[in-house]
Parts: sequence; C-alpha cells; structure tokens
Amino acid sequence: MFGALAFAVPSTALAGSALARQLAPYRAGLVLAKPGSGPALRKAGGIKIASALPIWRVPTRSALKVLPELVRSDLVSQVTADQPLSTFQAPPQEGTDWWIPYIHSDGAIPPGPGKPLTIIDTGVDLTHEEFAGRPATTPLNRQSTSGTNEEHGTAVASVAAAPRNGVGVVGVYPQANLYLWDASPTGLGITAGDVIHGLDAAIRLGPGVVNLSLGSEIRNPLIDRMVAVTQAAGVLIVAAAGNSRQNGNPAEYPASLPHVLTVGSLDSNGMPSFFTSGSPHVDLSAPGERIWVAVPTSLHPPENYDQFAGTSFASPMVAAAADWVWSVRPELDASQVFDIMRASAQDTWTPGFDPYSGFGRLDIPAALATAPQPQDPQEPNEDVSYLKPGGILHRAAAPLTFAGHKNGSIAARLDRGDDPRDVYRFWIPRGKAASVALQPIEGDADLALWGSKTTSVLETGRARKRDSRGISERSGTKRDRLRVQNTSGRGAYLYAEATYAAGNANSSRHAAGNRYVLSVSIVNAKKPARH
Repeated sequence: MFGALAFAVPSTALAGSALARQLAPYRAGLVLAKPGSGPALRKAGGIKIASALPIWRVPTRSALKVLPELVRSDLVSQVTADQPLSTFQAPPQEGTDWWIPYIHSDGAIPPGPGKPLTIIDTGVDLTHEEFAGRPATTPLNRQSTSGTNEEHGTAVASVAAAPRNGVGVVGVYPQANLYLWDASPTGLGITAGDVIHGLDAAIRLGPGVVNLSLGSEIRNPLIDRMVAVTQAAGVLIVAAAGNSRQNGNPAEYPASLPHVLTVGSLDSNGMPSFFTSGSPHVDLSAPGERIWVAVPTSLHPPENYDQFAGTSFASPMVAAAADWVWSVRPELDASQVFDIMRASAQDTWTPGFDPYSGFGRLDIPAALATAPQPQDPQEPNEDVSYLKPGGILHRAAAPLTFAGHKNGSIAARLDRGDDPRDVYRFWIPRGKAASVALQPIEGDADLALWGSKTTSVLETGRARKRDSRGISERSGTKRDRLRVQNTSGRGAYLYAEATYAAGNANSSRHAAGNRYVLSVSIVNAKKPARH
C-alpha cells in the first residue's frame, strides 16, 4: 500500500495560510534558495542538503515563521513539503534464485570494481554477512535499520551486489563499486529531501549509476530538478516502474521522468508481473518475483534472508547490469549506456515495445556485446529552462551559433517515452537572420522556432502568440526548414525545438530512438520590399 503525496506548487503561490496548509502535515519543508536567504534559513534551523542546487531543509515550525517574509522578498525560488516516498515492494512469494540464468548473469565474468553504483534507499545492514566483509562497499552517510520497515535497502543492495562468499545470495554484479545512501536516517521512512541529499552525494562521485527503487504518484518539482541536474552531471538513473498495475497504472515519479531508465517486473515465464506498472516510460524489464534477498539481522532473527517481490528488485538488477557494462566500457557516456540497455533487451511477452516489459528482458551478455549509439548531446534539454544561465541546471547550454561562428549543427535523437523533445539555443546578430533545418534520419520529427523571451516551449495563449516564430511538420524523413529574423537592435538568443512527431504514435518504436540532424546558419536578413 502506497501513500499519496501532495507535492508542492511554486513558492510565489505560497504565503500565510496557504504556506501553512502546504507544510503543516510534514515535519519539514524544502526550500530552493536564492542568494541572500542563507542567514535567515540557517537561523531558522535550516540545513543545506544539496550543493548542485541550493536546496535547504527547514523544520516546519520555523519554516512557517521565516518563509512568508522570504517569499515576499523574492529570496526563495520554490518551496515544497519534505514528503515521504514509497518503496516498491510487493508481498513475497516462495521460490528459488531462478532469475540468475534467466538474465544470464552467470553467462559472463564480471569485472572488478568500476563505475560507482549508488543505492539510494533505506539503510543497509553493514553487519550482515553479505556486507560485513565485502570489499568496495562505501556508506555515504550513517546507515540505520532501526525502523520497523527498514529491510528494503539491504534487500535491494543484495540483489545488485551481494558478493560470492559461499553464503546466502549473490548479486548481479558481485564486485561492484558499491555506495550506499540511507534516505530514511530516522527510521520513519524515505523522504523527498533525503533522496535529493543522496543524489547530491552521487554527483560528487562522478559518472556512474544510481538505483531508485522508490517513488510517488505525485510529482515533486525539486526532485524533478535534482534528477535533471544529476543526469547533466553524467549520472545514469535507474528507477522502478512501480507496483500499481491493478490500480490503473498511474504515472510514478521519478520513473516517468525523461532519461530515467525505467524497469518493469517479469515472472519466471517471461510475463509481466501482475503488479508491475505499465507506461510509455518503461524501458526494459527484469525478474521481480520470488527474489531471495538479504534482510537486516536485527529485524529477521535468526534468519537473515527472505523472498520479496516488486519492481524494487527488478530495478537493481538493471542498475547493476548497466554498471557492469559501463565498467567494462568506461569511455561511454550515460546516454550510450542507457541506449545499450534498451537495445540489448530480449523481446518477451508481445513483439516489439509494450508498456509493461518495455523493449524486453534484461540480458547481460547481449548488453556487453551491443555496439553503442553515438552520444545524445546536451541532455537533458527538454525545455528553455534547461538551457538558460541560472535555469534548472544552473548552467548555460552551449549555443549552436555564437559570435564568430555562423554555422552550427548537432546530431541527436528523440524517443516517444523518454525523450520526446529537444531544445537548443542559437545566436543571431542584430540585423541578421537564421536558417534552421531539421533532417530526420529515421522516423519523423517536427521543427519549431521560439523567440528570445520564451520561458517554455509549452506556452499557450498570449505567451505562445508572442514567442512562437514558426513550426514545420513535414511528414516522414522530409526536411523541415524555417527562417527567423532578428529585428531587435542587438544580438539575441533564440530557440529551436525538435519534437517526436505525432505521426510516429502508430509506428514501431525503436530502442535507439529516432535520429535527426539539426543545423543553423546565420544569413543576411531580407530587405523590405520597395513600393
């Protein structure tokens, strides 16, 4: 049973009684701070929990006193409650370790420790026989298993990386360079703030894989932003799809966010589990039923193992396998590892992509043998806010054209579920124009141009009328081309949007996505016609 979370609205909508209603049910609030707010937040008992984004956690009682004035003074960007998040664990069933030959993890020899594999979950019992003497095991914060439902993190970590030590269970990648973050340090459950704190710690480890066997049906805007910042730092995030198939498959987050490698659950017959959530965001699947796992010794004496089920245990199989592939081929980037895991999945259940098993079943030898795609550059770049200085990523994306460079192009790809939109900046000097072309290589993609004041390519009404500079929707692989002129008195950045075309909805979906090339050329502006 998973609790519903009432995630937040922007801080500009929060003041007085509205702020009280937002935060009162929770122990703390999360604040995306602006320069100058630190002293007041610190005085109120706030703790800065992330550096990649300036996010603070402030006790609710203090927050309700200090935040209204900070909001009025425009010293905070966003406020959310520090809500609990659910782990995706279903009731255990009896069985054995059938999944090892099923995903062929015994069909190849794993390397020694390589790219960091970070488990963000409840705490891991480091006194357990699977972890007490395990090399390359690093807790990133204090690990606690004191709560009554604290077995989840130990179980997830054992599926990913329990060593070959002659006892208990063995993980997918026994030698993995394993890092552990306890997102339930008080034993009262995982919260959004503790997940954000864990992602911030994972960024500091450098490119690697993070497993998130957790989530919510309600989006948290600060988790959204932190996931994007983590991805921009070169980290691959793998997440459980959720266990809500019998409840109508509501969207789960972070599993439904762009560029998150989302994992569904299979039974021993290759069928999607009765509980596994389905959506266009599911990328591949792995066993998630009758999985033997390690559990904390303090919670299950005298037995230290149990059988669990849920997408929570399919996800670490894929995360560990992705880390294995990346450790063998460290020259790849996260986007290439992402694509390899999808492209190497073995078809199961129905031919081609389906919303429950994704592109198919995890197969480790196939993943190790699959050739990588070219890098998918500038991701995440879903909207204008990802590109601007001071935007979601707190860094500016490289423009396709700029002073002294009149021509620029980029080769990238789109996907219906994980990457339906790419947005790029380009510079037009004053009095000049730009010719922008989008050439689909396979599938269909559409082109749109946006003006310098655009805040989002999803604008509607007056804002869209003000900012839209044209759209081209030629079918198939026909080239889309648009021209835009800079009529202002100075140079300006404009935006080009490449979109997965609506016409692709009824076509076969490819694991590698739909490739395209977008090019920009600065040209002379057309002179007004003489009358």
